[in-house]
Amino acid sequence: MKFNEDVLWNQLLDVRQFTLGVCGAINSEQVDVVPQGFNNSIRWNVGHIILDQDTWFHYLIEDEAEIPATYEKFFGFGTSPSTWTEEPPTWKELMELLKTQPEVLKLKFSGRLEEPLQRESELGMSTIGEIIPRTLYHEWYHLGYIQSIRRCIDANAQ
Repeated sequence: MKFNEDVLWNQLLDVRQFTLGVCGAINSEQVDVVPQGFNNSIRWNVGHIILDQDTWFHYLIEDEAEIPATYEKFFGFGTSPSTWTEEPPTWKELMELLKTQPEVLKLKFSGRLEEPLQRESELGMSTIGEIIPRTLYHEWYHLGYIQSIRRCIDANAQ
């Protein structure tokens, strides 16, 4: 499958700019609140977006991940703030990674989107380029949670 790299990278950057706009408008006092009916906080969702994208780009290839391995215990699948036994990365650190991650990945993976994975992954993905759309829909999914959590926090503050 031939990819138009510019289109895929522009989509990744566009989604991230939207996420940054939403998260940049959040009061830092709200990032650790877990409203009733939710399992996670805004901080957890942002960390999970970062971890997920890095994990998928490095899944089934030889390259080392860009995100610290400690992020898995804070933001990996099945974790939540209720499982944290030490201080998670700061909101400022997460916002900086959220901002820089797309360019870091673009620099590292430009020209490599046709590169095959070591084996086909779930959903039939077999190249690095096929990973990008998966990370985009995942980011939108968690961005919806971030917006819902913020609305609940705002509604409860009134």
